[in-house]
Amino acid sequence: MSRQDNSLTMFFLRVWMWLMPIGMLVAAIGFGAFAAVDGRWALFAVMVVIGVFAVVLMTLHYWVLYRFGKGPE
Repeated sequence: MSRQDNSLTMFFLRVWMWLMPIGMLVAAIGFGAFAAVDGRWALFAVMVVIGVFAVVLMTLHYWVLYRFGKGPE
């Protein structure tokens, strides 16, 4: 018996866990580019930190989804 849950709620949870870090990364890249063009280096540094956090969050979500989402072998 598999522990894989294919309900609509789990589908939306998986989509949320993938789109949120990707959206954070895209926003950080966009705002970071605007900040660099405008010469606001403090804001650029904050956007770099948020981008790194987004990548770490994406890695954590990947680990959680595929570590605990597997059925028994």
